[in-house]
Amino acid sequence: LMKRGVKLVTDGTDNHLVLLDVASSFGLTGRQAESALLDSGVVTNRNSIPRDPNGAWYTSGVRIGTPALTSRGFGADEFDRVAELMVDVLKQTTPVTASNGQPGKAKYTLVDGVADRTKAAAAELLDANPLYPGLEL
Repeated sequence: LMKRGVKLVTDGTDNHLVLLDVASSFGLTGRQAESALLDSGVVTNRNSIPRDPNGAWYTSGVRIGTPALTSRGFGADEFDRVAELMVDVLKQTTPVTASNGQPGKAKYTLVDGVADRTKAAAAELLDANPLYPGLEL
């Protein structure tokens, strides 16, 4: 994420959680980023950052956790692909202008095709790294 220009709140991580500052990295609220990523098949959750100007409801960050993916065998290459997908979605997300002419804090637009393309890429990653290898569901 950092090599793609995303500001991480702690400039990295020492554990399984990563907090992205989407306000300074993409001009989005955490709520917009969380929703755009979810619409694209990537589950995160909005999270406040220190001295968050957007408060606890809209937030300025999103948090990602790695355990769900490491339990599927994801390594550095797969996480690099996840970062690429996330950044692609967030770069193509734009806040909807509110009635007062300011960028809104909840609604957003996403460039056509981005969500479907990202969902397909995420499905490929998950299919290549099944939760229980050898178990046919």
